[in-house]
Amino acid sequence: MSERCEEVRIRIKSVRYEVEASLFSEESDDLFRRMGDGQTPEPEVIEINSVGALEQKDGRIELSYDETEVTGMEGSRTAVSFSENASGVVSMIREGMVSTVLIFEEGKRHHCVYNTPIMPFEVCVHTLKVDNRLCEDGILLLDYIVEIRGAQAERTKFQMEILR
Repeated sequence: MSERCEEVRIRIKSVRYEVEASLFSEESDDLFRRMGDGQTPEPEVIEINSVGALEQKDGRIELSYDETEVTGMEGSRTAVSFSENASGVVSMIREGMVSTVLIFEEGKRHHCVYNTPIMPFEVCVHTLKVDNRLCEDGILLLDYIVEIRGAQAERTKFQMEILR
């Protein structure tokens, strides 16, 4: 198995907007099929350019980078990883000031804990789409809805691109 690790430049664009949904409700699956984009007039858009590390080891691909003040998670490191044999299941692991493990799998809902300096929060993520072409084209697209229990759900369209 070949191993490699290289420094890469990455561009991340995240578009977030609130949606009327509750991921903690069992009825939410039907709602997602009917909701379309549901965009509010002014979504929150975050774009960052950064330097990260791309590592291929033991059949897994991992792209890691340091979060910035722009994302509100300064002091944390994020790693996006997946198995070469199952690129449709993507993990996003954050460690540092905030920490969590989010799993993105198209059509599936996953629960996790989001640890912050204030307190931990229960989070639910429902992935609408995974388009993982990181190995072929250097692009990863995720479309998902996330809800912290008791807060407004948000839909996020996340794009990560390796700049060559």
